[in-house]
Amino acid sequence: MIFFVRHGRTDYNDNFLMCGGDVDVPINKTGKQQAKMTADLLKNEKIDLVYCSPLVRAKETCEAILKFHKGVKVIYDERLKEFIYGEINGKICFEYDEYIWRLDNKKYGSGAETLQHFYDRIKSFIDEVYPESKDKTILIVAHNGVGRVLKWIFYGPPKSGDLNEYDVKNCEILKFE
Repeated sequence: MIFFVRHGRTDYNDNFLMCGGDVDVPINKTGKQQAKMTADLLKNEKIDLVYCSPLVRAKETCEAILKFHKGVKVIYDERLKEFIYGEINGKICFEYDEYIWRLDNKKYGSGAETLQHFYDRIKSFIDEVYPESKDKTILIVAHNGVGRVLKWIFYGPPKSGDLNEYDVKNCEILKFE
């Protein structure tokens, strides 16, 4: 079984700003409260192994959850970083979400990765760790974009072609079996 948790809120989230895998910001006060609540929801789950984005917002969320899971091994994996937005980091989300997350999108800002590259990055990760989930319970702590692509992998593409439909809230828990 695989549990996925998106990191707690950040100031970028509160201000509706693009915050990609090339921006490393901490969770804020609200994010810390969310992480504690999520930790409480997962405290009775048996977690055998954790994979976490190396970005601080994911690490802080992961640390809160692991207070109830002492001794569980954490592997930080670069593939779990958020989508790389490049020059649109810090810009208002609503101006870019409508096309960045469309499956037919061919328009990206300077320094951004393509959606296909991002999908391939997450797919290579899941292809590697999924076999372990048959015998173990794995927790993945990462970002909204990672959660969207995991839904795409496990549920198929959204009929509308818009991955915004697969949005994951801060500290939301997804379960994939």
